[in-house]
Amino acid sequence: AGMSRAVIQESFGGPEVLEVRNVAEPHAGPGEVRVRVSAAGLNPVDWKIAASAEAAGRYGITLPAGFGNDFAGVVDEAGDGMTGLAAGDRVYGGARGRAVADYAVVRPGADPLLHTPDGVEDITASTLVITGRTADAVINTIGVHAGDTVLIGGAAGGVGVFTVQLARRAGARVLGTA
Repeated sequence: AGMSRAVIQESFGGPEVLEVRNVAEPHAGPGEVRVRVSAAGLNPVDWKIAASAEAAGRYGITLPAGFGNDFAGVVDEAGDGMTGLAAGDRVYGGARGRAVADYAVVRPGADPLLHTPDGVEDITASTLVITGRTADAVINTIGVHAGDTVLIGGAAGGVGVFTVQLARRAGARVLGTA
């Protein structure tokens, strides 16, 4: 069996509990794809899960565990019954507790997984799942339209950067704080 690398934690705590380890190479099962991860985006929730058994439990994560959620890369295996994705497809998505690894096995539908748009680099795509979806939800929830003026707190943060861009795209005037 082949080996690959993954960030693993055996206890809860800060960055010191995370270790890069050699693990058995995962493979895609029926209805799954395996992605060769080229970039992973980290979010505050990833650190909260790593630090707290209570936070981890809210996401169904128990120790030992992997780390991270957001990733981008290329599909290199498609399991039986997989349609719409094939080896060679560039993708980005979320794999809670298993994104910071050489490979992430995901089940489209259960885990977010999308084709990476042409012209978007993997390092950028790996930031889209949590921050991009949160920003999109904010803009849609408050109903930003052309001519609106919006104040975005934390405009320089991960969610803020996307929220500013989406509000501008909608035609709004944006004021930001940092």
